[in-house]
Amino acid sequence: MCVGCRARKPKKELLRFVVRDGRLYFDPYYKAEGRGMSLCPARSCFKGALKKSVLERALRCELEEVPTPERLREQVLASLERAIVDTLRIGAKFKGVVVGREAALKAKKRPHLVVLAEDLSDNSVKELGLFLESVPHTYRLFSKERWGEVFNRRPVGVIAVLDAGLARKLKGLLDKYTALYRRWE
Repeated sequence: MCVGCRARKPKKELLRFVVRDGRLYFDPYYKAEGRGMSLCPARSCFKGALKKSVLERALRCELEEVPTPERLREQVLASLERAIVDTLRIGAKFKGVVVGREAALKAKKRPHLVVLAEDLSDNSVKELGLFLESVPHTYRLFSKERWGEVFNRRPVGVIAVLDAGLARKLKGLLDKYTALYRRWE
């Protein structure tokens, strides 16, 4: 249940937070120990929940500091970005992820998820048309330069996830990351 709006939703749609040493931390994998609370990725829910009395009642402890909604959002986005990047790096090491347009097109397995750079040209996306139609999940995230830095390469516009389990894990992280942009207005 979201502490901000009190709505019951599936766990995958909510962001989980835990308290450690009197501070609120985001738990991207829902695995951290301790008392936690969940929030929808919407500004109104963050604002409603980030009141000392609401937090302390939900978490059953005292907090040293109550973060602002914007600061907590930035913490969540940074944490999700690290989780996404680390998952893709590990996947690339173990051949569950292929990096680059040519590698994605030549992959022997059909990808379960594709990440395209936000600044990938419209022509490049058109050229990938049939390929992208066969992929269940496609996301646009970060710049080609940022993806190049992640994989220690020149700029990268296409990342294909071939492993189904890895794609499920990434989909959850990517959905939460993009929801914080869409629903924050």
